[in-house]
Amino acid sequence: MKAWNKVLFVSATMLATLGAFASSAQAAGFNYIRIGDHDGLGYGDGSGYAAANGNAANVDGKGVLGVGDFIPDLNKDGKLATYKGDDFDNRSAAEKLNTAVQTKGFIDNGSTGSIFTDISLSTSFIKKSGKKANFSEKGFSKKDYKFQNINGDQKTSKIPLPGFDFDFFVDKNNVVKDSPVYFNLLFGDYDVKDAKVGFWKADGSYFERQLTKQKNRKGQDGWIQSAFVELDFDEVFSATANGYSGLLKTKIIAPDEPYLTFDYAELSTKRISLDPNTQSVPEPTTILGLAVFGIFGASSLRKRQTANS
Repeated sequence: MKAWNKVLFVSATMLATLGAFASSAQAAGFNYIRIGDHDGLGYGDGSGYAAANGNAANVDGKGVLGVGDFIPDLNKDGKLATYKGDDFDNRSAAEKLNTAVQTKGFIDNGSTGSIFTDISLSTSFIKKSGKKANFSEKGFSKKDYKFQNINGDQKTSKIPLPGFDFDFFVDKNNVVKDSPVYFNLLFGDYDVKDAKVGFWKADGSYFERQLTKQKNRKGQDGWIQSAFVELDFDEVFSATANGYSGLLKTKIIAPDEPYLTFDYAELSTKRISLDPNTQSVPEPTTILGLAVFGIFGASSLRKRQTANS
């Protein structure tokens, strides 16, 4: 009986701890702030489109185009590249206005960068406008697409290079202090060299991270991939009287790339998966459910053993 009481005590303690953890996680209303949206580069689920390798653009046929899928080969010539008939502009009205921002539990203070999503950033697309891209102190500017590149130091870049700037406020009750924050990026057709992401953190410091290049000879031409960088809470958020001010500025550094495309960039409490076959980490409520099942499963087994003894 003493042993059984001990099992019940441990079970109750674990339940209380896990319950508090789940309640805390559920109370946090901030999950992510996303510039652009996850809509398969504007192609949705890619129905009817093929990749440059001849197979379906949507590899597993599930959901919208994402990690491990492919940018559609529009002219079906077996290549995904600039001057190969693969330029597209699937931007929504909000993306064209540079105001497409998604999330909940926050106040947006003017986050920008959606103008660079759901569109092929290529040398051939620039030329199609009938005007050359002019470089000014603000970066590339082309009337037809209204690109405003913040990367003023990238004067030799072949295409307009995106800057995704996050500026928002979160109430203190909507975020768990000191939890990690992830910069997540979903993009496609990086196959040249030396592509990086530059970051200005909330404290003004700057750092860079390298992106992983696709392998075209293995059938990855037009491959859609993801990347993430883990950031400390204090590298993104600064405490205010009523909550936290979130600030992170980013720039894409890819001066030799003639063709790139981006679905979205986000700051999230959960990192994006790099492997299309890897399942996401369960939410806290799911973890709680599994833990409760384990506890009461053990209790049930204990009861059967006691009854049979």
